[in-house]
Amino acid sequence: MIVNSTNKGWEIFSHSAHGLLAGNIAFHLAKKFQHLNWVATLTAIIEHDDRQLHFEEKNYLTEIGTPQDFLNEERKPMEIIKRSKRLLFEAEKKSTWLAILIIHHLQYIYSDDASKNKSLSNFLNKLGTVKKNYMKPYNLKSEDLTNIYQIMIFADRCSLILCQHAIPTKNRKLEINKSIENKTYFIWNNDRNEVIVEPWIFDDTNFKVSCEYKLLDQSAFTNNKEFEDVLHKSPVKIKNWRFVKGKE
Repeated sequence: MIVNSTNKGWEIFSHSAHGLLAGNIAFHLAKKFQHLNWVATLTAIIEHDDRQLHFEEKNYLTEIGTPQDFLNEERKPMEIIKRSKRLLFEAEKKSTWLAILIIHHLQYIYSDDASKNKSLSNFLNKLGTVKKNYMKPYNLKSEDLTNIYQIMIFADRCSLILCQHAIPTKNRKLEINKSIENKTYFIWNNDRNEVIVEPWIFDDTNFKVSCEYKLLDQSAFTNNKEFEDVLHKSPVKIKNWRFVKGKE
């Protein structure tokens, strides 16, 4: 989960909500990026971060009882493997195309962890073989997969920046990443607090996206169960962003 400390309390975005926002951003990309299996690719982008919250398996509180942002969590190899299997099991029910992109994503984000752990390294290597077998019926080449994956990491990173309130103030630009068409993309807010992406790679000159989150006014929690109950019972709130094309 993505946790922001605000004056009103803990603002919490689930990874599933963040994934849906990423899919919404990708949905607005220019038509030339929407290849033949576009719906399946969008689904993979939306679901690539699902099955994260599992309160029976993991503690989501810091030592002082505050909600813990995912960036501060300790990533244990066996937890990574268990969660990855759960994610892939659900993806394969829909389409091996989803599994291809999700495996590629898992290899990308956990490569550093795998270099330090043999079990995780062996797991990712096995997934690599599965990925190659899934690619054959689609006649999908590695270069094509790389190009498609760039769409995922662009949308994923852009969504994460929004959920983390990471866009700088005073018209300062933040690099999103180097991704689609091997270009480097930047994001910032204009004077009307609208979101600008440069270079602009969307069809429309402006569009809106939104994401659900929870706002918890309780400062700390005695245990994981209490936090889960409060999080579940808290009302849903919606954050909105308007993207506009800047002057290039």
